[in-house]
Amino acid sequence: MLVSLSSPLWIGCIYMDFTGHGKGYAYELGDEADIYALFGVLELLLWLLAILPVTISLCKKGYYQKRAFVWLPFLAFAGFFAAGIGIIGWNEFIKLFGFGYPT
Repeated sequence: MLVSLSSPLWIGCIYMDFTGHGKGYAYELGDEADIYALFGVLELLLWLLAILPVTISLCKKGYYQKRAFVWLPFLAFAGFFAAGIGIIGWNEFIKLFGFGYPT
């Protein structure tokens, strides 16, 4: 639950690091952009390590209970993800992807 609530922030930060804007979109990082891209890869691996084992385990448990319950972990993740966006605010979430900043 906690990981899915914080996933909007994780995904936004991972995107910023992948694109070389780890300090923000107002900075020109130059050579540091490569380091932030590496940080993005590491963050992505950590996020996947946090989310995948739990999701797979819950899907297996749902499958053994009833086949239709396999989708419950995905629906719960989507709901908590939306709640996480609601907590940080839509405008702040979309700013993590560079929208709303002058180019």
